[in-house]
Amino acid sequence: MSNIRIMRHAFLVGIRDFQMFWTWRTWNFGWLARILTSAAIWVLMGRLTGSPQQLDYLLIGNAAVAGVGTFAIAAAVWDRWDGVYPLLVASPASLAPTTIGRMAVWIFHWLGSSAATFAMLILAFGWRPPLHGLLLAPVGVVLLSIGTFCLSVFLGALAGAVPALRNILINLLTTAIIAFCGVSVPVSFWPAPVQWIAAILPCTHGVAAIRLMMADGPAAVILYELGQEVAVAAFWLVLALLAIDRMAERGRRDGSVEFG
Repeated sequence: MSNIRIMRHAFLVGIRDFQMFWTWRTWNFGWLARILTSAAIWVLMGRLTGSPQQLDYLLIGNAAVAGVGTFAIAAAVWDRWDGVYPLLVASPASLAPTTIGRMAVWIFHWLGSSAATFAMLILAFGWRPPLHGLLLAPVGVVLLSIGTFCLSVFLGALAGAVPALRNILINLLTTAIIAFCGVSVPVSFWPAPVQWIAAILPCTHGVAAIRLMMADGPAAVILYELGQEVAVAAFWLVLALLAIDRMAERGRRDGSVEFG
């Protein structure tokens, strides 16, 4: 079976995961309500500052990354909890296609969350971003979501080896994105070592590109930031592939992968 076919079937499993995890009611009135409320709190804080520039900064940052970083890492360990992990590890093939395919549905979850947040901010708060920026922003959101997904696959491989780390890694990822990637405060606010870490985190360059799009920034700089986002995604994808296979090989070698 080709890797593409494996990924396709794993993606269908991921869709089923999503349908069991969320109904249209829980997604809209549970998840989406939580995301929109969080974004609205930041917007109201921006209004309290009395600075239109600060308000726009918070609007764009929180809408761009709405929901990004959640649940994908958890999906990486569901095969283990479902009891099929030992069967996958017993196969001589790489676990990467099944892991990536099953987790990929959460990219669309993130994109839907971001689109809904942008719409809410426009309708509820009278935000009027430039049309060209609004039309180009989805490019940045897609790239930062893919970059975060690649990092999530890497962290999911670690969680697959040590399931107790699952929730810790999810919280660390979402906190790092909100705090260090230029979402609510500029990256330059942080000390140099933190800025170096932010430079290799997904979302940092994608959010910067979206801000430039909204401000009609230079096309060359926008393309540079988008290119950086692609490079960061590729970096984490390579590490993820290596980590998945290393973890699986360890399980084959010492029999450490148990059922459930």
